[in-house]
Amino acid sequence: MIKINLLPTEKRKAERTPLPRFLLIASTAAAFFILVFYNLWVLKMISDVVNDTKNQTQILADLQPAVQKYDRLLAEETALKNKVKEIEGLITRDVEYWRLVNALWDVIHANPRVWIDDFRILDARSAPGDLRRVDPEAKDAVAYGVSMRCHVAGEDVLEMTKFRKSLKEHPILQEILTLINFNVTWVVSEERAKDIEETHFIDFDISMYGLATPPKRKAIPVPPKGGSVPIKTTPAPAPAPGGSPK
Repeated sequence: MIKINLLPTEKRKAERTPLPRFLLIASTAAAFFILVFYNLWVLKMISDVVNDTKNQTQILADLQPAVQKYDRLLAEETALKNKVKEIEGLITRDVEYWRLVNALWDVIHANPRVWIDDFRILDARSAPGDLRRVDPEAKDAVAYGVSMRCHVAGEDVLEMTKFRKSLKEHPILQEILTLINFNVTWVVSEERAKDIEETHFIDFDISMYGLATPPKRKAIPVPPKGGSVPIKTTPAPAPAPGGSPK
């Protein structure tokens, strides 16, 4: 049976909202406000991150001159360290390069038809690699050396042979550069010029190395305190029985 309220609206008793419906409406309103506050919080966080990013970018831009100065100083420090290491190597090395250069100049001056196109001093780092390049089967341990690219005017190999022989027989070079590698191959090139007579040249390479053991120099006799070097004298032969030497 259906109940019908026929009383006028103003005289009717107020009906209460059922409890489940009230809870649903309240929870929906609460979720809405929670989502609104969450979105506002996320937007604020995004704004803070953007502001921090801008500030950090500005700080990095302000630090660029200091970074460039640091890089420049670091490069200068590296260059100075390399120069100090090179100077220390010149001071502590056992080879007297001034004697080597003087000896090479003597040989070059004695062979005026030979010209030096390239001259390189090899240290302990580059000498072993250069030796393996010119002689892959070499087993010697080298610590320094000299590499030269030369040419001689004309097509006659006698001048080249003479130059090589002079290098090999020079006493100072024999003392300092004990290992000499003569490139057995040479190239004859042609060049036409008005100020020279020869139109052909022989190009050849020479590499000389010093062994890892320090070279031994001949000891110079030290005079006694009196200031003179003693002279060895040969005693005269004893006279013969007849009174005259044999």
